[in-house]
Amino acid sequence: MPPDRNQLLTVVDVLNVTGFKSRTTLYRRARNGSFPSPCHIGAGKIRWRSGDVEDWLNSLQPRRY
Repeated sequence: MPPDRNQLLTVVDVLNVTGFKSRTTLYRRARNGSFPSPCHIGAGKIRWRSGDVEDWLNSLQPRRY
């Protein structure tokens, strides 16, 4: 995770960090509130703050196997 919590991550960056398999999953989870909302920085440009993504990752419960 980038050290600057305000760094803006692209869709591809977020997919790589989270392990989500598709953009559809990412957008659906952001829309239904189970993932942080993106920042709209211009026409068709969507980014996520790295700190928001990091906080979300840290909030996940570890899986039991």
